[in-house]
Amino acid sequence: MEKQTYEKLAYYTIKEKILTGKLRVGERITESIIAEELKISRTPVRKALAILEKENLIEVRANRGAVVIESSMSVNRFVELLEIVETLVKQTLVKMENKRIKMDIEEFERKIKQLKKLYQDGSEESFIMALFDYLFEFIRLMGNHYANRFIQLIENDFDLKAQKEIKIIPYLLAEKTLQCLERSLQNIRDYNFAAAREEVEQIMNQYIVQTFR
Repeated sequence: MEKQTYEKLAYYTIKEKILTGKLRVGERITESIIAEELKISRTPVRKALAILEKENLIEVRANRGAVVIESSMSVNRFVELLEIVETLVKQTLVKMENKRIKMDIEEFERKIKQLKKLYQDGSEESFIMALFDYLFEFIRLMGNHYANRFIQLIENDFDLKAQKEIKIIPYLLAEKTLQCLERSLQNIRDYNFAAAREEVEQIMNQYIVQTFR
């Protein structure tokens, strides 16, 4: 396994432990324990911790080493997550086009109907959860384990760290999001993947604009 892959493995493992609560605020992260758990050297673990410190999930202290800290999702962090989601969705569309991957369009249409009902009922939290489910199921079509895991981490990050004004954005843009999903499905049905990718870009731009309002 390449060094960069070891670094990713350490990064995803530690981040997952933090976001799922296995590592709690104030708890020390020991390089040697993580390295032993993953059967790797301490160097990629150290590099992974440096990345997590930049993401404000941990703090490296002189006497205690790496410690999990309390943090909230900044506007810039949310925009970064949006950009990652956009990239993953567009990569899925490219792979579907190039590999002729089939999708159950009727199943995704049912998911859109469920989203519409949740929006009409005013079920803000349930709507956002269902939207993440739609996103997760779509990206699963790419067949990439790291992509699947990253979407789960993004959902956990959003759920645990996003402040109210950020958390409500998907609901505020529900109508535009639903229109985007419907048009994208039709584009996929018509085998017009370029148009589907444009839809993704447009809705993500809407999210970014809404974030800075």
